[in-house]
Amino acid sequence: MKKSTVAVLLSLLVFPGAGHVYLKRRLRGLAFLAPALLAVLYIFNQALDEANKIVGQISSGAMPLDPAAMAAQIEQSGGNTTAANIASAVMLICWAGSALDAWWLARR
Repeated sequence: MKKSTVAVLLSLLVFPGAGHVYLKRRLRGLAFLAPALLAVLYIFNQALDEANKIVGQISSGAMPLDPAAMAAQIEQSGGNTTAANIASAVMLICWAGSALDAWWLARR
């Protein structure tokens, strides 16, 4: 397999910046990896906070152990915040940019 193909696949399927590390361009890979990792950590932290709220309500008896009630609570929580949208956009930009840049670097 060509070096450019491997680099692009690593950036697309593993994590942004992985293709750059494969091409031995570690600093450039870190420029994609760091913001993407921070975005993923923020999104996971938000999801974990929401899950802990629901578990607390179930434990206290305020919410029945019912999947429909849990889904309604998640809908009401409004997880669609500006910060979550920005984190998602950063992740998407890093992922696409990393794959394109890895392809461009490997082709040179």
